[in-house]
Amino acid sequence: MTNKIHSLIGSDISITGDIFYDGTVHIEAKITGSLIANKDKKSKLYVNKSSIIHGNINATDVAVNGKIHGNVYAYDLLQLGSEAFVKGDIYYKAIEMEVGAKIDGRLILCENNEELDLYKIDIESKENSNTIKDNQSINGE
Repeated sequence: MTNKIHSLIGSDISITGDIFYDGTVHIEAKITGSLIANKDKKSKLYVNKSSIIHGNINATDVAVNGKIHGNVYAYDLLQLGSEAFVKGDIYYKAIEMEVGAKIDGRLILCENNEELDLYKIDIESKENSNTIKDNQSINGE
């Protein structure tokens, strides 16, 4: 894959909704929604330090130096810059982290893509469930 940027979403843009992509994407915007890479193609996602993402990241390669409020699923390499902040769990196969990066969540090492996908299924099932509730007690109490 070349270093050519295929898409640039600038800092003067706010997006509400999921973004599906492949190739190299550079984000400088505020996004409420998930960023989802085509796993069948090699891609790279750059989250600039001015970016704020409220949603999950599903990427083959991702470099973060902005803020993410959601889970990160990195199928190949995750790079966290010195200004990165992730409030959510990180599922990864390989990680590089600079001094200053902050994580408010769990780091979960996955041996392969199938294991990573299983974690996604568990979380997505809970979010879409009509019967699983976070504060539900036994016997309705």
